[in-house]
Amino acid sequence: MTYTLRQVTRAEVPTFHTVMMAAGMDARSSWSRTTVADLEHSLFGVGAGGLLAWAGAEAVGCVGFRPDGSHTLTLNKLATLPQARGHGIGAALVQAVEELAVQQGYGRVLLAVSQFNLDVIPFYERLGYRQDSAAVYAHASPQSPAPVVLVKAVMPITTEVLL
Repeated sequence: MTYTLRQVTRAEVPTFHTVMMAAGMDARSSWSRTTVADLEHSLFGVGAGGLLAWAGAEAVGCVGFRPDGSHTLTLNKLATLPQARGHGIGAALVQAVEELAVQQGYGRVLLAVSQFNLDVIPFYERLGYRQDSAAVYAHASPQSPAPVVLVKAVMPITTEVLL
């Protein structure tokens, strides 16, 4: 499957929402209660954004991100349509967020996995994420069980001139 990634626009927030909802998250998760208005607030806050993966004219994947302090970029709302899985789209979306984190000078990417979606942890571990019981996910839903927090260090771009 050939796909492209690009920044989500405000007009595409309903499309982003559709991809999220089609991903098949457990109905007990706060994810299932996310509205289009919630998404717009999350994706267009200060320093925040999102990406959509497109296969031709169809959106097949999405991911959001937002800062959590000066050192951490939080990755959230990663989803791919069930029929688009297994083509590297999810990994490409995660890598794109990591690259943004590096470009913006963050030292790590943090994400939270719902207690109702623990089967995805090996996916993130294959991408270099590690569980961190000391890390706090600042955007956790108080109506849901505490998530499992995973973190990956990324290397900020530095320019050093040697004389």
